[in-house]
Amino acid sequence: MRQILQRTYQPAAARVASTWLLAVSIALVVTACGGTKVMTASKTVVYRDAIYNVSDVQVFTRKTEGVVSEDQVIDLEGTEKSAFNDLLEQHDGELFVRQAFMLDQQELVYQARSVDSWSDFSRMTKQFDSAAKDMTRFLADGKKTQLKLK
Repeated sequence: MRQILQRTYQPAAARVASTWLLAVSIALVVTACGGTKVMTASKTVVYRDAIYNVSDVQVFTRKTEGVVSEDQVIDLEGTEKSAFNDLLEQHDGELFVRQAFMLDQQELVYQARSVDSWSDFSRMTKQFDSAAKDMTRFLADGKKTQLKLK
């Protein structure tokens, strides 16, 4: 009788042990796979009435320029107050300023308007700097998928 009990008991113990081992293995595999998420959602920027797909953007730059005529454009990035005021004097006290983001070869014009004083240009530049900071954070964040520029 003792031999019969031992024979039936050992296979049951082996089954229980193998079931536990299998359950622990599955739990480890499921836990390990949960941390490796692949982000495939496209990233978009919404500004005014346009939606820009920026998922594959390699180069993100910004530009500020003064449009004097159709043929002549002046780079105003980093312009100081005295130089800007000189430009205003040269162009009858008013200058058309255009600020844009370059997303590879695609241009996103953020704002464009006539400016007649340093304070207007400075205010415009602060808004543009804030938008550029938002855009940089958005492009660097792998989890966010949409940015609405103000």
